[in-house]
Amino acid sequence: MTTRSPRPVTEGSRLAIVAPAGPFDHEAFQEGVSWLRERYEITHSPEIFSTEGYFAGSDQHRLGELNAAIADPEVDAILCARGGYGTTRLLPGIDLSQVAQSNKMVIGFSDITALHSLWASQEVRSIHAPMVAALSKASDTIRQLWINALEDPGATLQWDLASLNSFSQEAEGTLIGGNLAVLTALNGTPYAPELEGSILFIEDVGERPYRIDRMLTTLKQAGWFDQLQGLVLGAFTEGEPGQDGVTTDDVFRSHFCDANFPVLKGLPAGHISHHEPLPLGSTGKITGNRLKLN
Repeated sequence: MTTRSPRPVTEGSRLAIVAPAGPFDHEAFQEGVSWLRERYEITHSPEIFSTEGYFAGSDQHRLGELNAAIADPEVDAILCARGGYGTTRLLPGIDLSQVAQSNKMVIGFSDITALHSLWASQEVRSIHAPMVAALSKASDTIRQLWINALEDPGATLQWDLASLNSFSQEAEGTLIGGNLAVLTALNGTPYAPELEGSILFIEDVGERPYRIDRMLTTLKQAGWFDQLQGLVLGAFTEGEPGQDGVTTDDVFRSHFCDANFPVLKGLPAGHISHHEPLPLGSTGKITGNRLKLN
């Protein structure tokens, strides 16, 4: 799988904010928008604050916002307000030809993993990164990394992580992935990511070890891990062990200690305060315990 260079974003570019999933805190949203407007032109629908149960408005409303941002020739990139739940419900209504033609990056994580998978299917890059509400509280370091990822998505990035298995050969592939629960929900649908020749990144929040085990078992039995060049584990937070004492690390070791591809853990990305942006669709290379992206 290959991806093209995305539509350029520079200082002064127009970013469209959409809310394809859940409602969000208005104050945090406005603080995030204020910071973004110091560098970019920001636009969003006046109805972005709509709510309908646990969604940011009806499916029709959320889909309309997203498709409008994709099609608008004045919009250079699309930024999501927050995650939550609801993005997968929109996938059948997204115009794939328009996604490919516009070649705009989408920025977000968690439930936005569904869009990352769709963008990858059209060979369009995207960024797994903090969203508007989180940017209001992000550190200066994370904010600068966020700008760098948006404006220079082909820059070289690297991390020295921890190896979970003893696989010693170098591996290379396209970086894909995101939230484990959302990826598992895409299994068996037309929207599951293309895995062959890829390095898969996963993270999650609020999932107890047995639930992570269940999701990994589902994906393993569906053949997901037979096609990978490598696997990288991000943050798995708020998933404390039960009375049995089994930890999330125990679960990952049980599934991947003998994997025939490199497995790294500890990438600082996911539901954490120091959430470093990841350019999905970039080429990843694993050498020993080092992950390099460009």
